[in-house]
Amino acid sequence: MDSNGAIKDGEYRTFKLPQGMRLGDFVVTVCVSRNSMPQLLNPSGNLTGTKQLASGTWVSCVMFRYDGEWNLRNGDSVRWKVPGGGGATVANYVYRGAETRNIPITPFYEVKEYANVSEVPLNSPAGNTTLYLALTEAKNLTNVRFPEGVTARKDVKGQFGEFQLLLHSGDMPGTGSEAFGNVLFDTTVPAAAVITIKIPGDPNGQGVWVLGDPAASILGNTTYLL
Repeated sequence: MDSNGAIKDGEYRTFKLPQGMRLGDFVVTVCVSRNSMPQLLNPSGNLTGTKQLASGTWVSCVMFRYDGEWNLRNGDSVRWKVPGGGGATVANYVYRGAETRNIPITPFYEVKEYANVSEVPLNSPAGNTTLYLALTEAKNLTNVRFPEGVTARKDVKGQFGEFQLLLHSGDMPGTGSEAFGNVLFDTTVPAAAVITIKIPGDPNGQGVWVLGDPAASILGNTTYLL
């Protein structure tokens, strides 16, 4: 899995996918905007999941299979439009070995919102892999800690008025466990949301080692040879 992200101003955001993309990779692209609902322009023809949070922030997400540059008019770039412009946060997450023939109709498995909290709970991971997006709006937040077992990814930051909006992300293979932990903040945040996204694939939750391709392998308690 790889990820990248950036903050940009203006009505259009063109953001390159991470290096090392391969045909058939599974992409989750997310755009967060304070002013208006983001629209994915490139690649076209994909279903967009959109949610306006109680704080007024818009979150849009699209899942798609990477089929090469021919399907991305700007080369290996994802292009969003934020009508009216303003600051927006863009992040791309790429998974190898996902079931790209079974892309969910809606990207969001669950969205939960919280106010004036210093920690928020996560859903139990299940299925192939679970991607967690924790959005916070705060003035002085400097550190976020995911529970043990979750691999944290690069934070993406944006400035909306007096508040800093941070997109924290982490993922974890499915375990089948009913109990799980919380995301901890080093200060109380006025607004937070946890978005759970399920990456489609083998539902057994077991680690897999793909011979000759360590980048596509997920190590668990047991290793299977394919």
